[in-house]
Amino acid sequence: MSYQRLAFKPTVLCLLYGIIQFIAPIANAQAPLSLSEAIQMATQNQPLLQSLSDASTSSREAAIAEGQLPDPKFKFGVTNLPITDSNAFRLDREDMTMMNIGFAQDITPQNKREALSNRYIAEAEQYDTEQMAIAKTIERDVALAWLEVYEAERKTELYRQLIQDITSQRKTLTSNISSNKAAASDVLVIDRDLSLIKEKLIFAQRDESKARASLSRWIGQSASRPISAELPTVNDEFNHHEIQKQIELHPLVKNAFQLEKVAKYELDSAQANLERNWGWEVGYGKRFNDRSDMLSFQVSIDLQLDRANRQDRRTAEKLALVERAQKLTEDRRLMLLSELDSVMAEAKAAEELEEEIVTKLMPIVEAKLKTAQALYKSGKQMISGVWLARREIIEVELDQLNAITDKQRAAIKIGYFANTQPLLK
Repeated sequence: MSYQRLAFKPTVLCLLYGIIQFIAPIANAQAPLSLSEAIQMATQNQPLLQSLSDASTSSREAAIAEGQLPDPKFKFGVTNLPITDSNAFRLDREDMTMMNIGFAQDITPQNKREALSNRYIAEAEQYDTEQMAIAKTIERDVALAWLEVYEAERKTELYRQLIQDITSQRKTLTSNISSNKAAASDVLVIDRDLSLIKEKLIFAQRDESKARASLSRWIGQSASRPISAELPTVNDEFNHHEIQKQIELHPLVKNAFQLEKVAKYELDSAQANLERNWGWEVGYGKRFNDRSDMLSFQVSIDLQLDRANRQDRRTAEKLALVERAQKLTEDRRLMLLSELDSVMAEAKAAEELEEEIVTKLMPIVEAKLKTAQALYKSGKQMISGVWLARREIIEVELDQLNAITDKQRAAIKIGYFANTQPLLK
C-alpha cells in the first residue's frame, strides 16, 4: 500500500503540472494589458525592426567585400592551333602553336574601393538610425492605440450605466402613466434619449474595435485582451523650447543626416571613378618539337574616351542627389517642428479643459444632483429630476474622460519628440 502511494504521487504531480502549463497561457491571455506591457511586446521580436537589423548587417558585409581587389583569373588554353590542312589539330607542326597557362589581375584603385566601402558603411548606419526612428514611432503608435481602446472601453461602461438608468426611469414613468403622475409624451422623450445613447454606445464599440485592430498591428492577438483599468502615468512636464532644441537629435532627423551621408559617399565614389582601372596578365606558352617556350606579360588600362558624357555626368548626378538629401533633411526638421507646435497647442487646450471641468463644471452638476435629491425627498420634485441630474453627471464624466485622454494623447505625442526622458514615469 505504501509503495502504491509513492508510485502515485509523481503521476499526480505530473498531471497537476500539465494542467498548470495548459491553464497559464489562457489565464495570461485574459490578464489586463497595461501600456508598458503593450510597448514591450511591440518593440521586442518585432519583424520590422529585425528586418532593418538584417539590412544593416548586409551592408556591413558588403562594405568588407567592396574594399577588396577583384579575384585573380587563372587562364589556360591553346594558341594558334592549325585546323584546315593535313596538320589540323596537331600541336607539334606549327611554330606558333602553344599550350598556354597564365594569371591575370584587375586592379581597382584603392580610392575607388574605399569610397564604395564607406558608402556601404554609411548605408548600414542609416539602417541603424531608421531602426531607432521606427522603434520610437512604434512606441508612440502603440501608446495611442492602447489609449484609444482605454477611452472606448470607459465610454462603453458609462453609456451602459446611462442606458441602465434611463431604462429604470422609463419603467417608473410607464407605471405612473395610469395614475396620471406622468404623461405618455414623457415616455417618448425617454425613448428618444435611450435611442441616442445606444447610438453613442455603438460608436464607442466601433471605436474600440478599430483601436484594437490598430494595436494588433504590433502585438497580434494580445490586442484582444482587456485593457488595464488603471491609466498609466505619462510624462507631461515638457519645456517647449527645450524640446525644440532636441528635434536636432530626433531619430528621424538623424536618419535624414545618414541619408545625406550615403549620398555624399556615392558622390565620392563617382569622383573616384575618374581614376582609371588597370590590370596585368602573365602567361607561359609551351611549344613542342624542341621549340622554345614563350613567356608573355601585358598590362591593360581603361580608356576614358568620353569622360564628359560618362564619368562627369555620373558625378553631376550624385551631386544633385546630395543637394536633394540636404533639402529633405531640412524639410523633415521643419515638419517635426510644425507637428510639435500643433501638439503643444493640443496639450494646452486639453489641460485647460480638464481644469474647467474639475474645478467648475463638475461641482455644479454635483450640487444640482444633491439639490434634486433633497427636493425629491421633500416631495417637491419627481424622481425624474434626480435621474436627469444623474444623467448630467455621467455626461460631464464623459467630457472629463475626453479631456483626460486628450491630455495623455498630447503628452504621448510630445514624448515622441523628446529624446531625454522615457514615455512613462
